[in-house]
Amino acid sequence: MNKKIVALAVAAAFAVPVAASAQTTLFGQVKYEVGYIDSNNAALGLDSDSSFVHSYKGTRLGVRGSEDLGGGTSAIYRFQAGFDGVNNPMRNNTFRLSEENWVGLRGGFGTLQLGRSDTAMKKTGGNYFRAFTDTLAEPSLNVDRTARAEGIHYTTPSIAGFNGYLTVEPNGVETDTYWAVGADYKFGQFLVAAAYESSPDTGTFAAGTTDQSNYQVGGKWSFGQGDIGVLYQAVNDGDDDVILVPVNFKVTPNVNLRAAAKYTSPDVGSSFTNWGVGAQYMFSPPTEAFVNVWADDAVGQTLTAGNNGVGSVSDDSTHFGFGLRHSF
Repeated sequence: MNKKIVALAVAAAFAVPVAASAQTTLFGQVKYEVGYIDSNNAALGLDSDSSFVHSYKGTRLGVRGSEDLGGGTSAIYRFQAGFDGVNNPMRNNTFRLSEENWVGLRGGFGTLQLGRSDTAMKKTGGNYFRAFTDTLAEPSLNVDRTARAEGIHYTTPSIAGFNGYLTVEPNGVETDTYWAVGADYKFGQFLVAAAYESSPDTGTFAAGTTDQSNYQVGGKWSFGQGDIGVLYQAVNDGDDDVILVPVNFKVTPNVNLRAAAKYTSPDVGSSFTNWGVGAQYMFSPPTEAFVNVWADDAVGQTLTAGNNGVGSVSDDSTHFGFGLRHSF
């Protein structure tokens, strides 16, 4: 009997370090928003007048983890999916694997990810210059060319505040591979970032009937109670110019005010400016209530990305949304 107890104790002692080296975390977010939208998108059951809509945009569930491989190297992974739909009942909603799904290695050499993850354009643009993430207002005030790619993603080690990024997405056509490079530099309260991408006419990032090149450059200042940024993008081979200015200001530890203005000068049609203001109340770090007001200034512009958040022809109108979010 004593021998069995000793044997079990020894086995447990050896098993603990192995179990401790592997870590898996369940995470997610539940978000629901009600909006008062001016839209004529019949596909969503909306008429030409203002309509109430609801959205689960931003609701997601995933697992992420790491395993210590020794020598300063870790295996890492992330599997994440979400719900995204305006006026789409949850019973009809699709659990979409359109977010991050990858496996990789992290160590002194940097981080290598294989699978679906943020492109270098998004890591240096959308991840820094967003004020209305996961809300109905976001499509009107979001960064252009912010997406994910399925392929190879590499991030350099951080060297004196400098980080570099590379994305390569094979798409079955040797001469039409999507690729992007980017970098950011953080010094004190300031950040500067830039990126360039080559988008082919085939594959996930198909840019119409011709290949396209897009680039961006931006800066951000984070002060004690908030931050302000400016991002310039030249998209569609430089035919469209976009300038985005997001602002956050924390009035109290529980109250954050946010605003953004987005100027777009398209190759075809007149330039226009979208704007938005909002407030967030944090009941706790993972739980918030929010309210947003935003306007689309693109009179008569048909924007395939959904200028007013629900995909229709904008009519220079103002919209309103409020909701709750809980992250875990």
